[in-house]
Amino acid sequence: MTRNVKRFLAGSLLSLIPSIALAGQVEHGFPDLLSERTEYVSLRAEGVQVPVREGSGGNSVAAANEDLLVFNNSGLSLTLGIQVLTGGLNGVYNPYPCPPALGSLCGYQVAAPAPTVAAPVVQQYYWTANAANPAAGKTCVWRVEVTDVAGSCAAQVFFGTYGGAVCTLDAVNSFIDPTTCYAQIVTNIQ
Repeated sequence: MTRNVKRFLAGSLLSLIPSIALAGQVEHGFPDLLSERTEYVSLRAEGVQVPVREGSGGNSVAAANEDLLVFNNSGLSLTLGIQVLTGGLNGVYNPYPCPPALGSLCGYQVAAPAPTVAAPVVQQYYWTANAANPAAGKTCVWRVEVTDVAGSCAAQVFFGTYGGAVCTLDAVNSFIDPTTCYAQIVTNIQ
């Protein structure tokens, strides 16, 4: 029995090594919201590819609106922080701040320029339960990159997790139209 316990503990400790390596790491230009970290911070190093959905057609690689939405499943009221805005802000959807009701859908819209091969269109923003100090409450930081890939639009989402929040991309409701570049990005915060 002692031998099995030792194997179990060794396996458990080895599984923590990748998690420890990510603690405190900042990727993709995410802000250092927690300069003095006393807790585990998870930052996703690789992007999640946004599903492609054909629309009604139109110009290839064009300027388009981007709807950046979030489902609030945190049980807390959330406020928006925009860090990188490529294009013009069309506005924030009501309700705002995002209410604590389970499954509240909130967000904002950007009139984004057309991406080029050399310059992707980048939006970086966060939703937080503590606007005065995002590091002290549940916070999810998202970075959306829309790129021109051989004459078609593609998008990736990177994200960082702070304060015990669980941040995910809703791949069912998120999409990018490869010909018009319209993007709808739906994320979740718990």
